[in-house]
Amino acid sequence: MNNYGWSLWLIIAGMAIGTIINRAALIMLAGRFDLPPAVQASLRFAPAAALAAIVVPELFVQHGQIDLSIHNLKLLAGLAGFAIAMLTRNTVLAIACGMAALHGARLLL
Repeated sequence: MNNYGWSLWLIIAGMAIGTIINRAALIMLAGRFDLPPAVQASLRFAPAAALAAIVVPELFVQHGQIDLSIHNLKLLAGLAGFAIAMLTRNTVLAIACGMAALHGARLLL
């Protein structure tokens, strides 16, 4: 194996160790102090905020520019998935409908 192969494995191992240490520290410190109620309430929204940070750029940015046109199939599919989510409150159904809308639009256009 060349030097690049070993370097890659060392980077992966280092990142894994860093992640484990980071999470272990949080777990060990979790019972030692209480967070204020406002912080606890705001942490409930962390997963949704992280998901939005991943999804929103993918929906709105096409070829390095913001695209709000009807030709942005990802945005249209995202809106379809959002509508299903609001109507049914079913995450899996919303994802499935959004993906079906995207693939269907790609087949039609």
